[in-house]
Parts: sequence; structure tokens; C-alpha cells
Amino acid sequence: MLLKFSVENFASIGKKQNVDLVTGKARGKSNHLLKAYKQTVLKFTSIYGGNAAGKSTMIKAMHFGKKMILNGFFDKRFMEINRSSESWVKMPSEFVYTIFIDKKIYEYGFALLWENETIVKEWLYERNSRQEDKLIFLRDFSNEHFELGIKVKNPELNKRLTIYFSDTENENNVLFLKEINSKKGNLFEADKTLLYLKDIYRWFLTKLKFVYPNSNSDLGRYSFLNYPENNDKLYNCLEQLDIPISKMSYVDITIEQAFKDVPAAVVQEIEDDFKEMYQQDEDKDEATISVVMRLGDNYYIIEAGADGFKNIKTILFTHGKYGKYEFREESDGTKRILELLEMITSPEKDVTYVVDEIDRSLHSLLSEQLICMYLNPETANQNQLIITTHESRLLNLKRLRKDEIYFVTNRNGESGFVRLDEFEGGVSRSDLNIETSYLNGRYGGIPVLIRCEDAND
Repeated sequence: MLLKFSVENFASIGKKQNVDLVTGKARGKSNHLLKAYKQTVLKFTSIYGGNAAGKSTMIKAMHFGKKMILNGFFDKRFMEINRSSESWVKMPSEFVYTIFIDKKIYEYGFALLWENETIVKEWLYERNSRQEDKLIFLRDFSNEHFELGIKVKNPELNKRLTIYFSDTENENNVLFLKEINSKKGNLFEADKTLLYLKDIYRWFLTKLKFVYPNSNSDLGRYSFLNYPENNDKLYNCLEQLDIPISKMSYVDITIEQAFKDVPAAVVQEIEDDFKEMYQQDEDKDEATISVVMRLGDNYYIIEAGADGFKNIKTILFTHGKYGKYEFREESDGTKRILELLEMITSPEKDVTYVVDEIDRSLHSLLSEQLICMYLNPETANQNQLIITTHESRLLNLKRLRKDEIYFVTNRNGESGFVRLDEFEGGVSRSDLNIETSYLNGRYGGIPVLIRCEDAND
């Protein structure tokens, strides 16, 4: 579960900005909340702002941090710094995640220096209910301060940990969290008290999912497409959204058919990735893993094992008596809905979905209905959803809490984020029409337009 994300010096974000999912001054709508030890956490957060204000920048920063953790090394070609001032070039970019895993709160973060393509700091703390931090490890290259707070009962294991940590003191382009998970995995088998290091890494790998309007999403093995037993729930959702799909069929196809437009080298790379996923899977008792993958403009269910691809299926959608259609033949809006329904129909728990431009290709009524379905107390889930949107119909305090709404403005080349319950000290009236106030510019986050006049006849 994500409690907070903060970033500094990334693209349009200069000074540190936060997306805080811990509840604030708002009250009510208890079905919108989750428990994280002694804290109450939001299961929904919306981010509003004009074009180029910085909404998507926050999403990209969060995603860049995830990819940095999973890759383990820094490549500045995939990161931008703020350009509002030349001074930002020499200042670090910082990414900090506060997460709740297995009844414990952790803060994990790292700072990068874009100019030198180096990691200048990395840290992990455990935080107790009194907001006191217990150091797990700290790598501070700027101050040449390296500290390992991990202690285990086995002296030999302690020695190994110390050696592994010391080895990274001269490696300012790799993350220790990645190193301890990729090369030293048998540590977790030797001492189960170290498993939290694996759990933190796997949270980024499997529980933090991103969905973009024009590129591949993080649909995983828990996608509704991979669970035919959930199809009745899916059909019910589609009916509520007025999408005329009455049935899905799963059809076997060959590897050549699935990858007919993909270069052989890329196919081999994909197959190698699936082999690695199988090796990392915790349920290797199964002969294969099953993963949903979007390739081009179609979805495939790919089963793979230690030796690579085993079986591939594609999906056909039946529109009542009007025939069967491939995914690529569906409208852009229907494709978008099918992609987003995982957050409602998936049986997985404790996932944080991050959706950029959730309203892209959707009618405004569909966007509103989709969020209502997600927050419906009768279909309660234990996941989180963070969205960027322009859909002002959601700005209704009968529907959302004040602390579920962020506004973004861009001034002098820097994006600023403010949560509604913190705006003007949180003193705005509870009966205020938020949608009208937003469109009138009270909270910022709207474009400043030069009004065109109606032409005279």
C-alpha cells in the first residue's frame, strides 16, 4: 500500500512535491478508506490541472522511480530534470516512497545527480506508530557516510551482509535494494527475518501498476482476462457501462501468429523475460506462469515456463448476435474500458493502480461511472487508485472527500501540487460547489485562455 510519494527536480517539478494518501482534514465516506497500522489511508486520489501543468509529470516520476529500482542502475537518458533555472542541473533529483507492507511502514528513497549520472544517496527506514524512524541502511556518497542497521542472529550471515553492503560503497550507479534482491537471494532462505527486503522489492515489481492512454500498461497475471471464472463479474461491469460485449472466447494461436510483426531478436528478448519471470515466481510448483500481454493492438494470454513459451491464446469478444471481434477491432473507448476494468474485477489485493488521463477516449458519463463502480461499498476492494483527469463532474463533495482531490498549477516553469483539504487552510465550506469553483479558477489548475469573441454577422 502506498502512503506517500514525493519527488524533487524531475521535469516540470522543481521544489519537492508530494502525493499524500494518508487521510487529512476531511471526514466521512469511510468506505473510501483503508487501514495501515494506526493510520487511515485513501483508496482513491484524483489529480486535476490544465494541460502542461504537471499532472502526468508526477505519474512519470513515480514510474521512473519504480523502473530505477527494478533495473538497479541510473541511465540519465530516461530522466529529465527541471529547466526553470540552470541551478537545477547541479542539484540532485530525489524520489521517496512511503509504503505499508505486512503490517509495517517503510520509507525508501534515493537521490540522483543527473549531471554526473550518479546515485548520491539511498536509504531505507522502518517507521513506527510514533513516526520514529529505525535505520535499515543508508548510503550517502556526498558525505561518505555508509551505515547498515540490519542485524541477524547468525554471525556468519552478519558478516556476509556487511561484505555485500561494503561492496556497494564504491558503486555509485547501482541501488543496494536491487543488488540484495538480484544477487544475494539465498540470504532470504538463510534467515527469514530478512524477507522484508524481498517484500519491499516485490511490492514495486508486482503491486505498483501504471496505465497510460497510448502505451502498454502494467496489466499482469491478475488481469481479468486471465481469470475466466470472474467473467460474470466482468459482464456485469460492462453492462453497467453500456458496453455491448456479452461473452469472451479464448482461442489458441501459434507463436508465429502472435509475433508475426515482431523482429526475431525482440521475440527472443520477450521469451527470455518470461523465463526470468518464471524463475522469480514464488509459485514455481506450477509448471507454467500465465501472463496477459498487449502486443500491438491485441491482447494475448501467454503461458511460459523455465524453457520459455508453452501456449498462447488470444481473446475474441462477442457482441450479442452481431458477431465476434478481436480486441483491435473494438472502439478506442471500449479498449480503454477493458484495460481499466482490472482495478474493479481483479481478485488481487493491495495493488496501487496509477492511471494517467483516465478519461482519454471515454465519454464523461463513463469516466464518472467507472469511478463510482470502483468506490462502490457493495464491491469493496483493498486496492488503491490514483488518477489524473480533466473530468470535472467528479468534483462533488457528495461523491469524493476533500483529501481525495489534488490541484496542479505551473508557475515560472515549476509544478505545484495542493490537496483540497489543505487549500486556504482547509476552511472552504462543505456546501461549496467544487466543480464550479474549479472551472472559475479558484483552485488554479485550469488553462489561462485568451477569450475569443463571437463574430458579428
